[in-house]
Amino acid sequence: MYLFKNVFILNPTDSGPFDFFKGSVLIKNDIISRVYKDSESPLDIETDGIIEIVDGNWQTMLFPGFIQTHIHLCQTLHRNMAENIALIPWLKEHVWPYEAKLTGKTIGISVITALKEILSSGTTTVLDMGTVKHQDVIFEIMEITGFRYAGGKAMMDEGTGVPDELLEKTDGSITESVRLYEKFHNKNNGLLKYAFAPRFVLSCTETLLSEVRILSDKYGILIQTHGSEHKEEVEYIRAKTGYGNISYLDHIGALNDKTVIAHTVHPDDDEIELIKNMGASIVHCPSTNLKLGSGIAPIYKYIQRGIKVGIGADGAPCNNALNIFSELKMASLLQKGINHDAKIMIAKDALRLATVNGASIIGESDRIGRIEEGKQADIVVLDMNTPQTINFECHPSAALVYGCDPRNVKATMVAGKFLFRDGMFSDEIRDIEMFFNEMREE
Repeated sequence: MYLFKNVFILNPTDSGPFDFFKGSVLIKNDIISRVYKDSESPLDIETDGIIEIVDGNWQTMLFPGFIQTHIHLCQTLHRNMAENIALIPWLKEHVWPYEAKLTGKTIGISVITALKEILSSGTTTVLDMGTVKHQDVIFEIMEITGFRYAGGKAMMDEGTGVPDELLEKTDGSITESVRLYEKFHNKNNGLLKYAFAPRFVLSCTETLLSEVRILSDKYGILIQTHGSEHKEEVEYIRAKTGYGNISYLDHIGALNDKTVIAHTVHPDDDEIELIKNMGASIVHCPSTNLKLGSGIAPIYKYIQRGIKVGIGADGAPCNNALNIFSELKMASLLQKGINHDAKIMIAKDALRLATVNGASIIGESDRIGRIEEGKQADIVVLDMNTPQTINFECHPSAALVYGCDPRNVKATMVAGKFLFRDGMFSDEIRDIEMFFNEMREE
């Protein structure tokens, strides 16, 4: 049980101004039990156990834990090894060969390395796409560490340049995905969720893509995929199918309202309207899209059209950082720049991508995304007594998006437990990191 007192609280809203106030927050088990505002006193609280008081001394701000709705934790060990190259050759020459060689040990080390980076920069939830194999390892790490994780194995049953180790039979890919769903979905008190993950059109047959949509409807779970990321990709798909990327997915019946499409840099207007009408979601990955030369997704247009938009750092080989602060700042500034309008995509709009929007995209709005009584205690604790956040009380959202970086993160709590605090990770994270470092290869 924890009581945060003498803190500032910044709370996102779906629209309009954010809630910003001085107060205190009481955490019981994994739940936000009470939120005290301004003059309300937490001194008369009734507790049925030991309580730790965390005094912010009016120099600390609490914010909901960040939600990244597109990331590849398994790729982290290939950081700084795939530079100055566009998407398709980047996949064929670097990422797919790297993933083909992953073992249980190396994928474990990769995931733990990524987990430490995102926790120390305030992320408490991810929607992750794994590789074709070893997805059990990722779920087991998340279960042991207590992180909030949605994800699934990459599904790949065709494609030019796909290594043999990654190329699956269609039935086998589906069978394995369903097995993982049945084993892990909703486990660990609901912290784990399964999501089907057909990689993208160029590595999936029409049969696989359409079957995944049927399974999503049957089980009521997410589909995550990549779409319209790079012009070369879109041109390949048009030459192969006669359709644009998103139009093709719709044509074969592969889309539904649980579809989450990463990137979406190059859809045409009809495809944008299609996404809106379908109720599908888009995830913005600004750093990756710039680094691979893919372009700038017009997310302000998507938001104005009423499309749900999330945000993610994508993977270490194409970013190269996984911290959310870089993405938030980039998401805001890019839209201001390409639209020549300083008044759009303000800091609050960027923060919604990583909080209330992210929670909605993964179907967890009733549990996370705000600091609210009854919700899960997923919280990032920010040190605002730093040179880059001076006068944060004047514009707290702006201070968070344009001034903060991982150095401001004092602690990250998931479901009422500190997984990162004062530069240290939880015992479970340190223990499992040691386990994988000492593991012998099979």
